[in-house]
Amino acid sequence: MNGIVFYIVIALLTVFRTLFGFDTNIAYDKLPIDFEVESVSDIFVPADENANVSEYPTIIKLCHQKNEADNGKLFAAFEKWGDTYPVFESTDDAKTWNYVSTVKDNLNTGYWNEWMPFLYELPADMGEFEKGTIILAATSIYGEGVTDSTITLYSSTDLCRSFNAFCNVDKAGGIDWGVWEPYLIYEEETGRLFCFYSDDSDPEHSQKLVYKYTTDLVNWSEKKECVACDDPNLRPGMVTVTKMGNGEYFMSYEMVGIGNNTVYYKTSTSLDDWGDVSDYGKPISATGKRLGSSPYAAWTPAGGKCGTLVVVGHHMAKGGSPTGSDVFLSFDYGKTFVPVDNPLPYSHDPYDRCGYSPALFFSEDGSTLYYLNNPPCYASTYKISVAKIRISE
Repeated sequence: MNGIVFYIVIALLTVFRTLFGFDTNIAYDKLPIDFEVESVSDIFVPADENANVSEYPTIIKLCHQKNEADNGKLFAAFEKWGDTYPVFESTDDAKTWNYVSTVKDNLNTGYWNEWMPFLYELPADMGEFEKGTIILAATSIYGEGVTDSTITLYSSTDLCRSFNAFCNVDKAGGIDWGVWEPYLIYEEETGRLFCFYSDDSDPEHSQKLVYKYTTDLVNWSEKKECVACDDPNLRPGMVTVTKMGNGEYFMSYEMVGIGNNTVYYKTSTSLDDWGDVSDYGKPISATGKRLGSSPYAAWTPAGGKCGTLVVVGHHMAKGGSPTGSDVFLSFDYGKTFVPVDNPLPYSHDPYDRCGYSPALFFSEDGSTLYYLNNPPCYASTYKISVAKIRISE
């Protein structure tokens, strides 16, 4: 579709949505790019409806391994209540998956793994850790009442067959005073690895977004704020950050306490400078719709001169979706968005945790997007699934 015609269509849909109140999505074949769902597969399916909840999936596709035969392998992990972090592998580009290990906290005495794993492959040597080392960041908790929490890092040099916990990025209190939801991103220009996360430990803020950075994975900087609202009751959380082709970093996060947990975003030219931390940012919206809760953002150079920015979340904070939540696409570095159907559809109930914590990962060449979520498979629990999506001009 011609670019000018496409944006005229978007403008008309926005007008119609405003005047007549119906929800509109752009069909995959009407986009200015090819957005093709090539396959959908299950990574993990619970045995029965009594199984523990599975959520917070995370995925990587290896591209920094010394052994070239290992590059291209996929690894996925997720939070499984009461059973730490299972890790699965695919060697056929997401067609089939096999269990390989379970990650357990062997660093913090009395703590156990519980929430929010994030997989990452080191793109360069850092301290004693070689390029290609697989890192898992996650929150460990202490005690049945969750009286303490840590953001702990684990390393694997044997393709996820084993993990060793080697450092804590931060430690804090329990449910109301903890640290949660780590996200790692590397700054190539400075050789620093940043860990962004949610922080409940400041009595001046119900929750805020913070970060630390390191050059050796052991010694970390002082904690810095990136979103800390003037209203102490607001809870920005579940941060993700991606670098776009214009040199800007795009940060997405939920704003609990505003408009059904509307997803907001900020941009910056530096991972270490997010401007006025009390600035809420801007809501992610498209044709009268707004995305809500647990967002994940990723950018690829594929799909045109500005590439394609993809943002997903749990539900629609404003406007409806026939697929639980829409996938929001931007072709101008986040200035505007277009909603499309979710390739892993579900029926959203605000009390359900299905679709709660999606994840995205692009292949090294940027042409293939892996989208993970936890759609329901029984009345009371969920599976972990992945959609493989091709993006091109």
